[in-house]
Formats: sequence, structure tokens, C-alpha cells
Amino acid sequence: MAIFLVCDAFGSDSCNVSNICPCSPYHLELTFVSGSHAGELIVWDALDWSVQAYEKNLSQTSSPQDVSPENKLMPLQEEVSIQCTASDGECVFVAVCRSLYVYNLQTKRVIAYQRHAHDSDIQHMATLPNRQLVSCSEDGSVRIWELRSKAQFHAESVPAGFFSMWGFGKSGKQSNNTVKRAVDTGIIASLELIGDLIGHSSSVQMFLYFQDHGLVTCSADHLIILWKEGKRESRLRSLMLFQKLEQDGDLQAWLSLH
Repeated sequence: MAIFLVCDAFGSDSCNVSNICPCSPYHLELTFVSGSHAGELIVWDALDWSVQAYEKNLSQTSSPQDVSPENKLMPLQEEVSIQCTASDGECVFVAVCRSLYVYNLQTKRVIAYQRHAHDSDIQHMATLPNRQLVSCSEDGSVRIWELRSKAQFHAESVPAGFFSMWGFGKSGKQSNNTVKRAVDTGIIASLELIGDLIGHSSSVQMFLYFQDHGLVTCSADHLIILWKEGKRESRLRSLMLFQKLEQDGDLQAWLSLH
């Protein structure tokens, strides 16, 4: 492996680059995004290293109306450090301290955000199918989010797909914090909490998503937990039972009893 070019992405020794990720999950487009602890987000062209988009301090997207009354009594401490990023090819999901922001690559604007998505800094996140996102935090939580358009803001809740039948609770804790207004800032979507995986007692450092085979999380509590989708596992167990009965020649007898 050869290094062809190293450049100062942010033009300052004090702005450490915290992470990079491809803008396309399939690496079909030669673009990638980088984030810094100074809150700078840059979309790059990987061929000529030109800057396709630049944003700083995504936390400024939030408005005073989103601050709770008790917090208005205290001076606001701006949180800018970008912890990690993920992309589905259409949007870049950006974790700024404990908040989540959704940056649209085509419009080059933040289209949704979730303030206080976790109680502590976000450690890692990854996209799932159907515009879903998983994030984990120092507070020991693992949460599943869904990006919904403006038309879905007042729609009736529907099953979330992956994790929808796990029975670990769909916490309403974050529901009041979700931005549901299309305003001049370009907020046209909502990042909704659809699942909360409860099992770790300390900081969740990392997780791996294996599509139909589930999710594996690891934590400072010395636990590695494998999470499975309940509805899918139930179908697989039923299928294995029928196959076993058919092999043993007991399927017709079992069907006659039911």
C-alpha cells in the first residue's frame, strides 16, 4: 500500500481530523466525508481532492425553540466536536457529541437532527436498510433511529422493520425532542427513535451489523451481546421444526393434530 497524498484538511494544527467515511456505502462514487473535533464537515472528491461541500458547527442548526425552559436559565455550551459519521449514499449522518445530524449531499443542507440523542458522547454509528440508523454511546445505550420525511410527521406509527419485535421497548424519551417543523433552516425531515436496546451497563464502544444475522455490540462492562430480530428468529424456528418433522415423516401426524 502506498500513500499518494497527505493534505492538511482543515488548515489548522488545532483542528484534528476525527474521522472519515465514504459517501457511498458501496464505494461506487469517488467521494468521501471528513469530520473534525472543531466541528468542521468536508465532502471531498477523492480524485482531485477538491472540496465539494463545507459545513462548520452543525449544532447551530438548532433554534431557541428547541431548548427546554430549564435549560434557558443556564448558559448554553456549544457542542461542536464530530465524533463519527456514516452515509447511505444520499445523506451523511453526523454525530456531534451526543447529538445526531442528517446532512443531505444533494441539497448540501442539514435536513433533520436530534438533539440529545444520547446522554453522553456517541461512540459509533452505522446505517441500516430502510433509512434507519444505529448509534451507541458512552452512556451504555444502543438506539435505532429512522429518518422520516415531512409527510410522515403526523402519520400513525408503523412497525420499524429490523428490531421491531424485540420487546426491548420503544422509548418515548426522545419523542418530544424531535424537530417536526419545516422552517427556513431546511429542516424537512425527522429523525425518530424506534428502538432502544437495553443490556449494557457501561460505555458501548462499538458494534457490527450482520444484516439478517443481527447486531453484535461490545462494551466496557466486559460483555459482548448478540441481538437478533425476534420475528425473523421465530419464523426460522418454525421452518426448522417443519423441516425436521418432514424428514422424520411426522409432518402429516402433526398437521392432523392441529
